[in-house]
Amino acid sequence: MRERAEPRRGGRPRRVRPARMSAGPEAAPPECREPVDAAPRRTAGRLAAAALPVVFVPIWSSGYLAGTIGARSGASLALVAWRFLVAFAVLGAVSLATRAPWPKERRTYAHLLVTGVLLQTVQLGGVFFGLAHGVPAGLSSLMLSACPLIVAAVAVPMFAERLTGRQWAGLALGLAGVVVCVSGNLSGGARTAGYAYTGLALAGLAAGTLYQKRFGGSVDLRTGTTVQLLGAALTTFPLAMAHGGLRIPLTGQALGSLAWLAVVNSIGALVLLFVLLRRGTGGAATSLLYLVPPVTAVLAVPILGQALTASVVAGMAVSGAGVLLVLAHAPR
Repeated sequence: MRERAEPRRGGRPRRVRPARMSAGPEAAPPECREPVDAAPRRTAGRLAAAALPVVFVPIWSSGYLAGTIGARSGASLALVAWRFLVAFAVLGAVSLATRAPWPKERRTYAHLLVTGVLLQTVQLGGVFFGLAHGVPAGLSSLMLSACPLIVAAVAVPMFAERLTGRQWAGLALGLAGVVVCVSGNLSGGARTAGYAYTGLALAGLAAGTLYQKRFGGSVDLRTGTTVQLLGAALTTFPLAMAHGGLRIPLTGQALGSLAWLAVVNSIGALVLLFVLLRRGTGGAATSLLYLVPPVTAVLAVPILGQALTASVVAGMAVSGAGVLLVLAHAPR
């Protein structure tokens, strides 16, 4: 488009450029423009959110299998204590190497230590003793899958979370599946003691989940979990020294179980749980635990040689229907 000339008094004509018309994105001010990579970022975020449950469930399930292998190897409470210490050292080194921010207030450290005792010492220690007393891995995971109902019942008034009627029905149905499964497997003796330990683990998981959601939401996951593991190690080592000492069998089963439980479960599984808690409600996040029993029970057949009883299969079916109700009506 050509410039046009306008007459000017007392001199040469003045050149005037035509107005530039543009309706494209470049016409908008910079602060109003959407970043070029915004759409790919949203897509990547959705894919990551969808992948979290797919990764979380098998990792959480593997802890019951590795714990059973460790218990069968003759390892005592020392295995649990060393598990926490190894996990603390590994994640602490990662936190330092990546320059992760550490908490600044003493009360934050106190909250993290309490969470570590509940989620690590009480929950994982209870699971280990339950497995050592003969509770099958699939049944142990099914008992702990009652956690979502407990968490939801407390989180609704505590955190003003909302659950629909169908979600409440799904949580209750999941708990009914646990009752069906356990009722067909009570056999007295050592097995009853194992159920008591597993019940203690359930209480630790529910209390630790609520405590983490209340006090640990703003802490960096790397340093926060490191402090929690320190609290677990400090409380478990005295117990191990008083009950059999700190020696563990130097066998492939014991050492392999120790490595897996320390790195994959004490670090990976807990970090994924905390991410899920930050992304959604406590009840919806922990409802994924309903999917752990069928995965654990199926994997326990070839890995541990444990059979699937009719009551366990029925319990898994009822619990599976419950989790579908919860997740189908969870807020997006």
